[in-house]
Amino acid sequence: MKLIWLLLALLLTSLAVGGVVSATKDADTVSIVGDLVISALLGWAAIAAWKRTGS
Repeated sequence: MKLIWLLLALLLTSLAVGGVVSATKDADTVSIVGDLVISALLGWAAIAAWKRTGS
């Protein structure tokens, strides 16, 4: 079961980092704010998944 949490944590971490990178490429303010909010939620979920792995 820890392997599933580890894979989920890696997926969520990569999605959060990708969202931050995507936010820096857009010029529209609303898109930047939306990308950063979604990235923050993904980052929070990634931290929770990392805690579940026990590492």
